Amino acid sequence: MATRFIGGESAHRSFWGGRSSKSQTRALLVCAGVTVVWMMFGGGAIALTAGVLASLVVIVGNLSTHRGSVLERREKRSRWRRRRKAGWDRFVPYTPETWAAAQAEAAAANGKRTAARVLAAVRSRPDGADGMGWLDSRTGHPGVAWHSPEGEQAYLSVAFELDGQLRGAESQRVQNSAQAGFGSLLASCAPADSLVRGVQSLTRVLPPDLALNERWVQEHMAADAPDEAVASYQEVLARTGKGTFVQKHIAVGRWPLTEEFKSKAALYGPGRDGWRALMEQEIAKIAASYRAARYGRVKPLTARAVVAMILHQQNPSRPPLMVADVDPRHMGVPSWDEWNGHWCQGVDPITGTDAVWGHRTARISADNVETGERTPYWLLSLLLAGGDGARTLSFQIEVVPAPSARQLAAKDVVRDTASAMAKARKGQLVDAETDVALRAAKARAADLEPGTGVHGSNWVGYITVSAQTQRELTNAAARLEQTASTSAGIQKLEWLDTFQSSASGTTWPIFRGLAPATPTMGARLLGRLAGKADKEEKVA
Repeated sequence: MATRFIGGESAHRSFWGGRSSKSQTRALLVCAGVTVVWMMFGGGAIALTAGVLASLVVIVGNLSTHRGSVLERREKRSRWRRRRKAGWDRFVPYTPETWAAAQAEAAAANGKRTAARVLAAVRSRPDGADGMGWLDSRTGHPGVAWHSPEGEQAYLSVAFELDGQLRGAESQRVQNSAQAGFGSLLASCAPADSLVRGVQSLTRVLPPDLALNERWVQEHMAADAPDEAVASYQEVLARTGKGTFVQKHIAVGRWPLTEEFKSKAALYGPGRDGWRALMEQEIAKIAASYRAARYGRVKPLTARAVVAMILHQQNPSRPPLMVADVDPRHMGVPSWDEWNGHWCQGVDPITGTDAVWGHRTARISADNVETGERTPYWLLSLLLAGGDGARTLSFQIEVVPAPSARQLAAKDVVRDTASAMAKARKGQLVDAETDVALRAAKARAADLEPGTGVHGSNWVGYITVSAQTQRELTNAAARLEQTASTSAGIQKLEWLDTFQSSASGTTWPIFRGLAPATPTMGARLLGRLAGKADKEEKVA
């Protein structure tokens, strides 16, 4: 089975040759610049000492530990205080009734600050879907979500329900074909004229729903059936469901609302009508790509189905994709945040009783993944390690065109080689980290050679575990951490604590949580020279 080097490449080599964060590099440069200027104006030894101490503070403050750096922990505490003070740690779905109730509670509150917190909790969108609306929410049509998150580029997204590439025991040839098919699908997003710029692969793992089995027994069981037989069948169902799971696969495409997109949409019609007509073509195109990649049945989800999935992920007691009572405009349930959890209050539609579920989300980034060769199944253990609770694994992938990726890979090879040669000249042994990083950079450069059809990628993963009690949630998170370090080669899961409500959205089928790759200067220049669209182009 083909393998690829993954890990340690969330950022390319810095000016200093390492992989330090941009914020740390900027802070060190500022310290150096201030020190030099101070010394020029007579600071002398005092300026030099202050500059060295400031640089040490920056380095120590950014040292990564299994609980994050000192600055990261400080930022978490500050963020948690701000959110609680502003009332953003609670969410009450907006309706005229809830707003009137909040106003009445605010009027009776003791102090303006308390009143502001009460009103701030009533919002139209949950934090995980902030700035989300619909371009097309018609019944029976693919749902086209319109996203305008604060501080990010607006984009459209469409979700698809998939069968999955492999079903049962498959031969090595079939597995290799499936892997190549997914690579071809990603490569189709790379050309400059491609409007879809990223895909999200989402796998939802759930305990099996045995309600249909129980219903069948009730309908076919004899009135005089012995109690022992009934109890025996209940025991069979309990043993069958324990420790097993079912999977649901969803894919999401992302279309940034660039000037090129708007120019092409104008060829299909005026305003939003042109956008919808263009998206019909784009949806059909990406659905065909998934079918060609052996994903079996590929079904675009309606807006109601997408919201039904989001409601299910907040309240797993609710069956997924149950659209009977769904309004696409209302996609949140009452919830509140704890430091390390997002707790949702829902209703079990089968029993009619209240259901409370807690969720905790962690980020999987390349710099916390040990660099090494991996198969396409390297994350399978994470799906199996959450016990009996529900969990969701999501990966967002943005394709980086080969010319830009090739240029960055070549720089990494040169700097890693220079680092290894410098250590050799000093008589030092090349450490394992440098050696593996160099081999990974060379493998990436070989993959990106002209004619291979391979492109680069910018990716991030998220996993959410869900449980109904704090103890179960804590245990599920602990099992996940242990499996990540022992079986998946993940040094650290970055738990997105203090803003878990927003983090939940990263595993919803709406493509949240990926910072777009920064194009190289050459790519930006070529983009400007290319313009928005050909003036002669028309759509019949």
